[in-house]
Parts: sequence; structure tokens; C-alpha cells
Amino acid sequence: MKNKALSAFMATAITATLVLPVSHANAASNVSSLNHSIQIDAQVAATKTKGQTVTITSITKDKVLTSNGQFNISQTLKHLFNTANSTALKNAQATIVVQNGEITSVTALTLTKAGTKNNTVYFDGGDAQIEGSLTVNADYVKIQNVTIEDELIVTNRVKKAITIDNVTIGDTITFKPVLIRNINWLNVSLKDIKSPNINLKRTKVNVTSDKAISKIEVVGKVTAFEVTANVDKLTIDVEKDFSLYGKGKIEQVVVKHGAKVALNSGHLINKVQVDDKKASVTLPVLNKTELSNLVASPPYVAVSFNGYDVLTTEKWTTQAERTAFESAVSNARAVVYNSNASQEQVNNAITQYRIALNVYQAAQKNGTKYVYGDKSSLQSMIYSVQYVKVSWNNGNDVASYEPWTTQSEKDALTSAVSSAQSVVNNNYATQYDITNAISNLNYAITVYKNVQKNSTYQYNVDRSALLSLINSVQYVTVSVNGSELSSYVIWTTQSEKDALVSAVSYAQNIANNSSSSLSDISSAYYYLNNAISTYRSNYRSGVNSWHYVDKSWLQSLINSVQYVKVSANGDGTDIPYYELWTTEREKRDLEKAVQHAQSIVNNYYASSYEVTDAINSLNKAITIYNDVQSSGKQR
Repeated sequence: MKNKALSAFMATAITATLVLPVSHANAASNVSSLNHSIQIDAQVAATKTKGQTVTITSITKDKVLTSNGQFNISQTLKHLFNTANSTALKNAQATIVVQNGEITSVTALTLTKAGTKNNTVYFDGGDAQIEGSLTVNADYVKIQNVTIEDELIVTNRVKKAITIDNVTIGDTITFKPVLIRNINWLNVSLKDIKSPNINLKRTKVNVTSDKAISKIEVVGKVTAFEVTANVDKLTIDVEKDFSLYGKGKIEQVVVKHGAKVALNSGHLINKVQVDDKKASVTLPVLNKTELSNLVASPPYVAVSFNGYDVLTTEKWTTQAERTAFESAVSNARAVVYNSNASQEQVNNAITQYRIALNVYQAAQKNGTKYVYGDKSSLQSMIYSVQYVKVSWNNGNDVASYEPWTTQSEKDALTSAVSSAQSVVNNNYATQYDITNAISNLNYAITVYKNVQKNSTYQYNVDRSALLSLINSVQYVTVSVNGSELSSYVIWTTQSEKDALVSAVSYAQNIANNSSSSLSDISSAYYYLNNAISTYRSNYRSGVNSWHYVDKSWLQSLINSVQYVKVSANGDGTDIPYYELWTTEREKRDLEKAVQHAQSIVNNYYASSYEVTDAINSLNKAITIYNDVQSSGKQR
């Protein structure tokens, strides 16, 4: 580009010399005089090539109206001086090169027309080129689709926001300083800018970029800067204290000057170089919690050659598959124990561990060894089943002192008993099959007892009927929560039993009192009958069984969950910059996963598959929760 410009420059200079009026006397001048003339005219040509400075007043389809008159538009600048840019170019300052009344190039352009938060001013270059610098001197402007040979300058008049989209910049994006003391944050959005360089002289600039930024130089009186992007090199050369905010990956930070330089943002910083020995630099704090939790209890399974020695309810892998996973665990633990590890190394270790875990779990298979279990408890439970009367008329066809169910309710229990008996009769039933059958039958018995009702047909009863009802009362085991009882043992709480004991005592007093009337006896009878129904509705089954699944790792994972602050505003503006935050919904998502995992821990009959699935689900939820965490914006 420079050689081409130089050739054009020399051609212009020579042409300018040749067209100068020359007398016959001067025509005979020597070569040295000609060279001197060329040098002088070259300087003049260079000045002309720089162009004339004008103020753009308006744009039509073919012309640009300026403070120096109107000019035609060359084909290469048609998109730049498009009527769609009329608003953006209103009162813009431009340095233009004009040939034969036509604008052939723009060597400088300053935009002065401001937009608003809800009405941005757009400047679309249409892939045209500015052969110099572009200066933005107004707020809420979007620059797009233009090539700038030199700088893109953002002045102190840009106070709120600016967007730069698909712009090629030859030099740097320069942010000029703001001299006032109390200033707001300037939000800068960079989109599709390939490897931009930034020269930052202004404090409180918040830059977001969807592409990596090559270099950022922070200089002068800048005290705070936020960048959400990947950065190759960040140089800090400030006069006083400085704080970095945002997130992303920074390959290198160089601190040339500064007092207290805080780098403990949400960034992953690979290397920090401090040139100023007097600077106090605060480095990012490593977060190894997730990695430590992952390697605390690796989910190893049995090792086998062919699975013949592993139960059908258990998983196994080969020794080679186990060794490969153990190697990943060992590498991850090495990072945990390495006090000099970077956050990037920690994150990479987490990723590699998860990859190895997925491979290890994919290789796991169920064993083929059957263990035939003890069926005596299941058979005893089957024998203990007692059916009550079946009513076909909503209890009106059953004596009031007898409980009843419908035929369909009895059939449900009969079906469960039949299924349990088939397990007893199965010579190949495993302990898992037996335990599952006990659980299903116990549930069916509980449901059957809960649906039992007493007859709605009431009539006066005699003393013998009351005594018979009192003698029919049977108490079950008393427990606090059933945890110490086998799954086929029925229990209630002490208070539930006491309520029935009190009703029995009252009925017994009425029965023993020879002066009790028939009405008193009937009332006592129905009172006790209702108490018996209430007592039976509170029946529960024990939760203890011999079927055991190790849930310690799942419980450990639940205990490791750590929540961060919740931003009520939803954007982190109410959270201090040194604390992490999420939204309420993101926190609730993790809480739901924790609650599900805890329910598996609390479920005595949870299988090893359910435990493993809960571990994987909770791990995934924790990863998602950690990924959405951001640093607060309150300063």
C-alpha cells in the first residue's frame, strides 16, 4: 500500500512540475535545479493529497453537500456516502481528497451525531476504506463494515455506549481520557473485530468482544477496567491503583507501573510479569474445590477378567480400563496438590478427569454371577396377609364393627401376593429380586390397610359387642421413624398408639359400668371403632433391610455443594466485584439436583444404578452452576 501511494505521490509531483509555467531562460537550467524543483513540488503535492477539511451538511444520491460546496462521489465511496448514513454524517468533520469535483478518498472523519439508548445512530461503511483515522465524538453510535487505515478514536464525549462491528483497524482503538472526577462506565461492544489492539487512556471502560483481543495497553490515570473476552497480552502502565474486572482468558499480563494492582478478577491468567518492583499485585485466587471433590472418592468398580466373579447387580471393568482411569485420577490429584498450578491447569484437569470418567463408565459392564437369596422373610410376609370383608353396597352390607374394602382394592393386594409368591417359587431369584418383591408387597399391604373402612350402617349394640371390639384391638410396634425395623414390620408412633389406648380405656370403663345405658354403650362402640380405623390408617413399614448400596460418595458430593450469592437484580450490579453470583433460577436448578440426590441417599431401596445416576446428574448440575457464575459489578 505504501509503495503504491509513493508511486502515485511521485507521479503527481512530476506532473505538477511539468505543468508549471517555464521561461526559455529557465528551460536551460541544469539537472540540479530540476531536482530541487521536484522536491519543492513534491511537498506541495503531499499537502494536496492530504485533502481539505470540510463539514458535511447533507447527502443526496450522487452528491455530498459540505461547507466548501458540493462534490460528486467516486464509485469506491458510494456505500460510505450513502443516504442511509445521512443521520450519522450530519455535521461530521471530514478531510477529503477531491479530483475533478469528485471525492476520491477520505483521509479523516469525525462523527458528531449522537443517538440515544433506544435509538442508536448507525454508520455503515459498506466495506469502504478511510485512508486515515475515524473519530467518534458522540454517544450511542454503531460503526460497522468499514476499513480504517489508522486509528479508531473514541473521545471523552462518548459517555454511555458504542458498538464496533466488522471493522478492520490498521492501528489501534484509542479511548481518550475523561478529565472529570465522577464518571460512569462506558460500555463497548466489539463484534467480529479480528485481533484488535486497544490503547486505553480512559477509566471505567467495559469492553466485551466475541473475538480474541491481541493487545490492550492501559495507561495514565486509569483506575478500573473491565473486559469480557480472551486477551493475548494486557499491559498495565498506570499512575496509581488499578482494578481489573470481567472474565475470559488472558495469556500474559505485564505490570509496568502501578501502586496497588488488583488482578483477582474472574479471568484465567496464564502468566504475570511485574516490571515495577514497587507495585503491589493481587493475583487471582485459585478455585480447586470442584477438582478436589471429584478426586476425593473416585467411583471405582470391581476389576474382573470376564465378569463371572462379579454379581449381576454390580459393575466391572478390566484391569487396563481401571489403570487408565487411575492414571487420570492421579494426574488430577497432582494438580490439586500443586500450589503453583494456574486456574487454567485446574480447569483442564477437571475436563480431562471428566473425559476419563466418561470413558471408564462407558466401559463398565454388569457381572454375571448370581447369588440366590434367603426367601424366608418374603414367605413370612405372604403368610401374614389378612383380607377383610368385601362390600358391594358401600359398607351397608357389612357389620359396623368389621372393616371392609371394595373388590378391586382386594384384587390389587391379591395380585401383589401372587407376584411375591412367584419370586418365592423362582429357584433363580436373586437377592435383589427378593428385596424388590418384599418392598412391593409391603407397599401393597400398606395401601390395602389404608383403604379399609368401617360400615356406615349403625344400630344400637349390646355390651357383649363392645367387649368383643375391645378384645379385637391389636397394637403394632412403636418407633420414631422405622429405621431400626425390618421392611415387613408394621409400626406407628407412640402418640398414635396412645390415642387408641385412650379410646380403649374409655370403652372399657363404659363396658364395666353396670349403669351404662344402651345409648352409652353404642356411643362408646362407635367411638372406639373410629379410633381403631384412625390407628390403622397410620400404619407404616420399617425401612431397614439387608440390601445395601454404598452411598457415601453421593453424600460426600452433596456435602461439597457450595452456593454463591444470588443477584436480586439479575445482572450482578448488586453484588460486590470480589464475590461470585448467579440468578435465583440458576441456584434453584442446583438445589433441585441436590434434593433429588438426597432423596436417593434417603431411599433405602435405591439401587446402585440409581446412586450412580444421581452422582452423574449432580456432577452435571454442579458443573453447569459453576459455569454460569460471574463476578459482581458493584464497586
